[in-house]
Amino acid sequence: GEWTRAEMCPPGQHLLSFRLRVEAPRGIWDDTAANSMAAICSGGALLEGRGGLQGSWGNWSLPCPGRGAVCGLRTRVERPQRAGDSTGLNDVDLYCCS
Repeated sequence: GEWTRAEMCPPGQHLLSFRLRVEAPRGIWDDTAANSMAAICSGGALLEGRGGLQGSWGNWSLPCPGRGAVCGLRTRVERPQRAGDSTGLNDVDLYCCS
């Protein structure tokens, strides 16, 4: 794949919540899984990745509580499929710190 340009919160703001655009499994067709990500900054700015258009946006994650901010992440990545269709990124968890 190719990297798109960085999307960043305005100065003094931080990430609070996110959602993914995910394509459901298509059976024998080429599956793409997670295609894009959007995030909301503490001042309300919306950041949206320039990923693929396949799939549907999921629900927004719960925002970080209080004055918390995103400080970590975990990804779910499918292992390469020898004879099958590899999808790559399937899900993301973001973690909040205060």
